[in-house]
Amino acid sequence: MEDLYAKYAEALRAGHQFAAAGQLKEALRCYRAATELASERALPHVALGGTLLRLNQPREALAEYERALELEPGHIDALSGRAAALLAAGRRAEAAQVQEQIKHGPADDASLAPDGLATLTTSADRYLASGEQARAAGKIDAAIDAWLAESAEHRGAGHHDAALDACLRALALDSSAPRIHLEIARAWLARGWPDRAAQRLQLLERLLALQPDKEVAAAARELLAR
Repeated sequence: MEDLYAKYAEALRAGHQFAAAGQLKEALRCYRAATELASERALPHVALGGTLLRLNQPREALAEYERALELEPGHIDALSGRAAALLAAGRRAEAAQVQEQIKHGPADDASLAPDGLATLTTSADRYLASGEQARAAGKIDAAIDAWLAESAEHRGAGHHDAALDACLRALALDSSAPRIHLEIARAWLARGWPDRAAQRLQLLERLLALQPDKEVAAAARELLAR
């Protein structure tokens, strides 16, 4: 199970990096691999849809967004992407309906999505959107901070997959930032993977030797003691 997740995480991380670099065909390959490894998750379908949209394939993108929404109704990125894909396909009336749905927020019924993900906290959604805006504006540190805050919200709510996915988005922007690896260790520990958390803390120790950060170091020591 852990090996499967590690393969999924690596495929998703590589896809984010290729997408950020404008290497869309490579990103497409990685995102397709991620959807095959974790077909029950919405995020890789959303990422795949976004790449297809950038490649001017709105119909294919729409199919991926709709698949994501089947898995997680109310997923804000899937809804936003669906609206964009509908617009690109010339289906303006339908796009307007989706935009109204976004404006009024996600559904309140937790039964609409597995693990209660339809009712993710409003603050987590805000952090996610804030991170996307910052990334688009080239504000890398701000995007990382927003997604790490999103991860912490998900972690506190027990949404472990969502927490780790937020970390992966941040990691794709800067794989050497100590604060990202600290949050990954926290997320893995919360998920019940103490061995992986310990390995991540060992990597973090090496990173801190190159990029000292007293606050992160203190937090890492406290986490290691647990």
